[in-house]
Amino acid sequence: MGQAHPQTELEQAVAGRLARATMPATGFGVAYALATFAGRATRVEGSEVSLIWPAAAVAVVWGLHALTLGPAAMAAHWVLLAVLTCLVNLATGGSTGLALWFAVVNVALAAITAVVLQYGGRPVALRDPTDLRRVVVAVSAGSLVSAALAVAYFAHADEGDPVLTFVLFAVRNAVAALAGLALVLHFKEVRWEWPHPSPAQLLEAVGCIAVSVAIFARVFWFNPGLPTAFAIMLPAMWVSLRYTTTVGMLFIGASGTSIVWATLLDRGALQGIESHQQALLAQGMVGSLILVVLALALFRDSRNRLIVQFEAARRQASEEADLLAAVLDAASELSIIGTDPDGVITVFNVGAEHMLGWTSAEMLGRSPADVHDPQEVVARAEELGIEPGFDVFVHDVRPGSADEREWTYIRRDGTRLSVSLTVSAMRFVDGVPTGYIGIATDITARKRAEAELHHLALHDPLTGLANRTLLTNRAEEALTSKQAARVGLIFLDLDGFKLVNDTWGHSEGDRVLIGVAERIRSVVRPDDTVARVGGDEFAVLCLGVANPGDLEALAERIRFAVGQPYPLESGNEFNGITGSIGVALAERGCTSTTLLKRADHLMYQSKQGGKDRITLDEAALPLV
Repeated sequence: MGQAHPQTELEQAVAGRLARATMPATGFGVAYALATFAGRATRVEGSEVSLIWPAAAVAVVWGLHALTLGPAAMAAHWVLLAVLTCLVNLATGGSTGLALWFAVVNVALAAITAVVLQYGGRPVALRDPTDLRRVVVAVSAGSLVSAALAVAYFAHADEGDPVLTFVLFAVRNAVAALAGLALVLHFKEVRWEWPHPSPAQLLEAVGCIAVSVAIFARVFWFNPGLPTAFAIMLPAMWVSLRYTTTVGMLFIGASGTSIVWATLLDRGALQGIESHQQALLAQGMVGSLILVVLALALFRDSRNRLIVQFEAARRQASEEADLLAAVLDAASELSIIGTDPDGVITVFNVGAEHMLGWTSAEMLGRSPADVHDPQEVVARAEELGIEPGFDVFVHDVRPGSADEREWTYIRRDGTRLSVSLTVSAMRFVDGVPTGYIGIATDITARKRAEAELHHLALHDPLTGLANRTLLTNRAEEALTSKQAARVGLIFLDLDGFKLVNDTWGHSEGDRVLIGVAERIRSVVRPDDTVARVGGDEFAVLCLGVANPGDLEALAERIRFAVGQPYPLESGNEFNGITGSIGVALAERGCTSTTLLKRADHLMYQSKQGGKDRITLDEAALPLV
């Protein structure tokens, strides 16, 4: 096969580049022409005044695109915009002078708006109220200048009231440019996700649509001329505060269409008004809706992004320090306290108010130490080797590194609250922080859960008594304490308990075990530790035993209490339970293991001796 000629390849490459370069211009040109004809179609009956002018929006977006091109291509786009404006005006009956002058007007509108938007080098976007302000300022600047140029032409031609002409042109172009520009900037970045509403959210959406349709129908379609246009702000605020900016944009489109259509048909609140005033009022309503809906919706979206960022920061802090127990799902659950570099509170958010009971007005100007446990502050200061004060909270804060630890907050009513507090610097300038932010999370539930887990680890779940681990720990502590006196241990094994399980089942057996535990607790001393150390084995650790006779008397009370009849679920009583008991006594220094083994051995001697009896230690266990 023959090779392609080099000149042919070059021609194809040039043709491709030319096609790619002319496609945007062609698209914008067609859109601009169609938008102009569409705007002309919305002229109020008996007037040359158009209710909407979408060509203004297309021109502004075209201008933004032109500013991204090189000098030659940009100039070509501006020239094409001017030529199209002339041709469309001539095609719709305009004079040559009007066509040439309004080419300048439309280029000025697009160029000034685009240049002001890109002033300062910031990307042109619509993500928050600040971006909306930039868009409004840019559109206002372009619309005012273009309106002034239009008035200059009509004043020269001695046509119309200059003031009315200026207002009509400025409002019409501003509303159209603002709506179109907002639409393009928002949908350029929006990420479409299929919603999964809950039944309540779905019901609310249906209600919102129904209310919106009813209000707009009443105001603009079935209204005998009553001044009720203010009512449209109710659904506007509902949509803005409850739904996304995307939904708000759809609401603006539907509302604007309804207002323009009704006005063209001379229906609703604006019927019977002089055409210029009618057009101005309709455009003002659409413009007001755009500003209200976008301002509130963007503010809501911006707030939601901040909440997401706070949540992300809190989750990261929780994972790194393993201090937070769960992920909180609302910013109102976070206490956020901001201070200046000297520790004077400058920010006290709603979450802090809810958590601590103080209002922001009461806490501004005070110190965070006022809501902390003073003893914890002093202890932390001693640990750091510094004076108690604000420095204990920020001592370990470094650039890029926060300090996270557990503290105790003191509420206004004096109650205490366990929190996980993350303190970080707002910003460092020349190595010095400009302030600090403390984000506290309530970990009371986690502390309670930890305490419950700790309790379960050391207690028998059936009877609530101490388990073998806790008994051993307390025995070891008592035997090694320098202040402790003699230590006694009573070891009890139930006689006849197996018959309960075999005859009436384990449920009845559990009832008997609970009853045994209650009876033992009722006869021991307050400081004695009662434990369940096996299936039907119990032990009592007695501290400060003055003489063996006291220990023997206690063991006898236990034996007697355990041997009384037990009520059964059937209503009968079972009197076949007795206790075989071993009593061991040890001096300080004996190990807990030795003491337990000795008491267990003595208990088995009671078993072998006939059960339902007490076997005493012949002598105290010797020191280790």
